Amino acid sequence: MDEDSLREALVRRLHERAIVNGSIILPAVPGMLEDYVALCDRVFRGIGVTFTDEQVDKLRDVIQGQLDAAFTASPRSDIVITYDSPAGLVVNYHVKAQWTSVDSAYDLWVSTREPPLFGTQPDARVWDLAVNAGDPARSPVLDLGAGTGRNSLALARRGHPVDAVEVTAGFAESLRTEVREHSLPVRVFQRDMFDQGHDLREDYRLIVLSEVTSDFRSVRQLRQALELAAQHLAPGGQLVMNVFLPRGDYMPDEAARHMAQQCYSSIFTRDEIDTALAGLPLVLESDVPVSEYESTRQDPAGWPPTSWYERWIHGQDVFSLDRDSSPIEYRWLVFTKRAAAPPQG
Repeated sequence: MDEDSLREALVRRLHERAIVNGSIILPAVPGMLEDYVALCDRVFRGIGVTFTDEQVDKLRDVIQGQLDAAFTASPRSDIVITYDSPAGLVVNYHVKAQWTSVDSAYDLWVSTREPPLFGTQPDARVWDLAVNAGDPARSPVLDLGAGTGRNSLALARRGHPVDAVEVTAGFAESLRTEVREHSLPVRVFQRDMFDQGHDLREDYRLIVLSEVTSDFRSVRQLRQALELAAQHLAPGGQLVMNVFLPRGDYMPDEAARHMAQQCYSSIFTRDEIDTALAGLPLVLESDVPVSEYESTRQDPAGWPPTSWYERWIHGQDVFSLDRDSSPIEYRWLVFTKRAAAPPQG
């Protein structure tokens, strides 16, 4: 027998004597199912185990079930693939879904990250609209998804009556603490922004949705946000929100949309924006890149507001590309509420 054949026989025996175990933890992205299957196949081949087509099909079915369960429960979800090869050229594997809610994920930020979590200065786009709204005392503001109050507190100090809605308990409590300590005109509501009560005004001059749509999971949620704004804005009042939109003619597929939701970067197309706006008295007045607007108007000493901000707004959390090649970008959209048409005589 030649030396190559003898060497192969030694390697086979080495693999047969190996005891292997490990785990793979990945974000749950159902649209990338085949990539999970390929990864597992490579790992198993690396320890000397080759699956038959039937075994690969079974692996695919198991992974798909857990991906769907995890992602349906929350965009902050993972699947955990554990495997072991106790003896011989066989492998046992187990696939498990695990997830946490969006508000719980942000509560974890509060307990594990050093503040400021989102920067210290208000958004320049929000501030400029507030300044142009007129007398602050007569220009109430609704801040939806207010976070720790970066915009709410600055606008309240300027003299605007502010209502802040925030689902994350840790963020809401931080905001309440600041409001109490400085006696600011801010009402804080700790709840989901879509859980409407009768405590919101219907004469807001400005409604803010800053870094909120990036957590939306559907056009339906976008529509609900726009309906809420249309209901609570005074005629002539404005809604300002930032949204991840495709650049050029890029159309995100299912895999990109799922990955974007995992990365706090939900993508909407312009057609989906139009669908969500249909029939509402909201007119798009401005559409500009967040990076361009904020970087030229913020204090250079405070730019970027966090270490992760510039990478995030250019879509680089979703796509491992340089910013100029990224197919998505964060943009500021400003809408004005039309006055109701006079009744026909």
